[in-house]
Formats: sequence, C-alpha cells, structure tokens
Amino acid sequence: MSLTIRQTIAALLAQKEHTAKELALTLALTPQEVRDHLEHLRKSLKKSLLVRPARCRECGFVFTGRTRLDAPGRCPRCRKQRLEGPWLRLSA
Repeated sequence: MSLTIRQTIAALLAQKEHTAKELALTLALTPQEVRDHLEHLRKSLKKSLLVRPARCRECGFVFTGRTRLDAPGRCPRCRKQRLEGPWLRLSA
C-alpha cells in the first residue's frame, strides 16, 4: 500500500528539514499544491510542524513574524531577492 501525498510529505519532514520548494521538486508537484498540503498538515498536526523562518542571504534579515509557509518574494530591508527558507520539519 502506497502513502498519500500528505503522508509522504510528513515522512520527508520527519527525516530532515525541507523547504516547500524542495518538497515540490522531490514530489513533482507545483508550489501551490505543496503549500495547500502543508497548510492542511499544519492544521491537523497542530504544534508538530516546526518552521525555521526564511532569511535574506544579502543582509541577514530574518522573517520572524511571517505565517505563510512559502518563501517570501524579496527582503523588506535591502529589497534583494536573495532569500532562503523557510525550513519545515516535524518534531519528534
């Protein structure tokens, strides 16, 4: 019996941190599909989904107040698009 997409995402996040973009590439899904699945997982798993916020590689700005699980478009401080994260994982 094979796993559902959400079960597969949960299994990947239990193993190590991933970004939504990495999950989309690994599972051959669109970024929107991954965001939808992650939002559902966040609601169903409550506090188990941990998010390390995105940050700007140019100036180091950390997006601490952001609730969305996808990457921001650009940095509000330096206006560059050199961003990484956010990283997601499931707590043990």
